[in-house]
Amino acid sequence: MAQLNQAELIDKKYVLFAEGCFGLFTSKIGASVLRYRGDRCVAVIDSGTAGRTVQDVLGYGGPIPIVSRVEDALHLRPEVMIVGKGLHSGDLPPDWKPHFLAAVQNGLHVINSIHFRLTDDPEIARAIRDKGVTVWETKDAPKVPLNMARVRDLDAWIIHTCGSDCNIGKKTAGLEIWNEANRRGIRTGFAASGQSGLLISGHGVAVDGVAGDFMGGAIEKVVMDAAVGNEWVVVEGQAALNHVQGSGVALTILHSSMPHVLVFCHRLGAERTKVWETPIPPIPEIIRMNEELSAFSGRPAKVAAVSVNSVGFSAEDYRREAEKLEAETGLPVVDPLRAGGAGRLVDILRAHQRETEDQLPGRRR
Repeated sequence: MAQLNQAELIDKKYVLFAEGCFGLFTSKIGASVLRYRGDRCVAVIDSGTAGRTVQDVLGYGGPIPIVSRVEDALHLRPEVMIVGKGLHSGDLPPDWKPHFLAAVQNGLHVINSIHFRLTDDPEIARAIRDKGVTVWETKDAPKVPLNMARVRDLDAWIIHTCGSDCNIGKKTAGLEIWNEANRRGIRTGFAASGQSGLLISGHGVAVDGVAGDFMGGAIEKVVMDAAVGNEWVVVEGQAALNHVQGSGVALTILHSSMPHVLVFCHRLGAERTKVWETPIPPIPEIIRMNEELSAFSGRPAKVAAVSVNSVGFSAEDYRREAEKLEAETGLPVVDPLRAGGAGRLVDILRAHQRETEDQLPGRRR
């Protein structure tokens, strides 16, 4: 079987693997890929929700079936299995191994989103060799130079989505801005810094798999690649400066992308971070921290808007909470997935760009 490149893999029909975890927030990668590339998905694997549809579980995605095993989806002719969840672990869950083996033994290529490399398991590695399938380890680090601050010389206007926690909508806000700006004729590139954005846009880096000294260079390259031929670049954020584990990644992206403007992201009503359960500081405090630390890159950036994830809020409750957050921050608060939200964000960003035009682009400062 011929080996496939990344672009070929993400263009194939796929089955999404989310065993024991399929849900809007519990399988972040899967939920994101289904929102933006659901037309390629033939089935989801999750024994806990088998028999239902993606629409039933996520509230979007349509009648894509959920099944218990890889074998149950083979009649739908998938070519690739995408692992729809990253793990806070370097191990392979024992109950996942049979699914990986079944996928490979049935000739499916695999896009692996966890830190564990599939070839580190002798049995899976042997099946990969025997079947000749392609395995894309999205956590494998690219070979990149150290950061040389070359982003400063770009003509593109750089927007960075930062935030208060993991899995709150930084990628979604970025993708919605990217889509809407391009729809309006503003040539815009998307600089993916994580696996979901990488799988959706087709290029980028999973920066959390890159060695510390090289993270800055990886982000620099992604931004420079996304800037080619474009007026704007939207840089996907990761984690948060107040995040127990991910603060270093968040700061690296903030500094290395050298943004002209920030969009701050928050899950409406959230008071504690996921997994670590640490209190989320007051939002104005985190916004101020991002703005102050951005100055160390040589290009101070201000937050132009707060993008919120308001899943589960009624229209009335959303308006009330958004108004409260607007009063606290002095900034417009928008959910990009509610009607007109993405358009409003692009309007805000365009206005902010015009207000600061004398400082743009970076090399003309």
